[in-house]
Amino acid sequence: MSLASQTPLRSASRASTPGAANVCAVVVTYFPDDKLEARLRAVLPQVARLVVVDNTPGEATQLGQRMAALGDSVHCIINGTNQGVATALNQGLGHALGQGLPWLLTLDQDSCAQPDMVAVLARALESSQPRPAVIGSNYMDPVNQRLKISVGNEVVGVEQKTVITSGSLVDAAVARDIGGFRDDYFIDQLDHEFCLRMRAHGYRVVISGPPAMVHSVGLTGGARLPVLGTLPNHGPVRKYYIARNTVTTVALYWRHEPVWCVRRLVRLFLGLAEMALLEDRRLLKVQAFFWGLWDGWRGRMGPCQRDLVG
Repeated sequence: MSLASQTPLRSASRASTPGAANVCAVVVTYFPDDKLEARLRAVLPQVARLVVVDNTPGEATQLGQRMAALGDSVHCIINGTNQGVATALNQGLGHALGQGLPWLLTLDQDSCAQPDMVAVLARALESSQPRPAVIGSNYMDPVNQRLKISVGNEVVGVEQKTVITSGSLVDAAVARDIGGFRDDYFIDQLDHEFCLRMRAHGYRVVISGPPAMVHSVGLTGGARLPVLGTLPNHGPVRKYYIARNTVTTVALYWRHEPVWCVRRLVRLFLGLAEMALLEDRRLLKVQAFFWGLWDGWRGRMGPCQRDLVG
């Protein structure tokens, strides 16, 4: 892998400006709620195709019928088992490339897209030179009532090291060329690794200035702290993946992105302190965290094989 500092900045492919004719959206679902269709309808007018990749075990017929009611521009992939977010995103990427659509919009099932999401991301793309290969969405977190970044609507795009998967507009050809999303991450931190890999290949990552969606990181019900507000609340298995995949990412990129890696490790261990002191099921979560560190250090990737139910 090339060092970002030694790789000249590259411009993403000169595909036409993203819009309703050339964007393929992919939404990964896992036990989706009954409001999924309403959220998808906000995306449909903005894209040429919408791919729903379902990782819910045993829900194929029900979800397939629900998606069919949305129209011919919706394509549903039923995996029948939880194959992980990265594999599902790669399935969506493959569909976009197969349809000749140059842009991939990746979304979580619970994210609420603004009616002008693609237009906001397109403006951030066109205002940035060299052209970025990943354009993330600034978003409002309804739990904390805060924007991800506060720069004002007059700022169209801001350079970032990484952005989250949901709300990201990705150059599909470049994503293919760098290897797509890492399947062995399964879930968590795969967005950060993907962006750092983009940067290591010389491509830029930006985030829109104006918010383009409403999105919450983690479940509600976490600890509420002064200034920081309500913290994300994740179960033990998610704690495992966060710890394991963070360690793996830092081991890969600490030479390329030392500042990002130090901040990520500080954040990881502050999260450990918070879960040990303030969260429910803290003993199981701490155990999951350390199993994640151990497996990450040993290179044991893929779906979690630990018994973390309790």
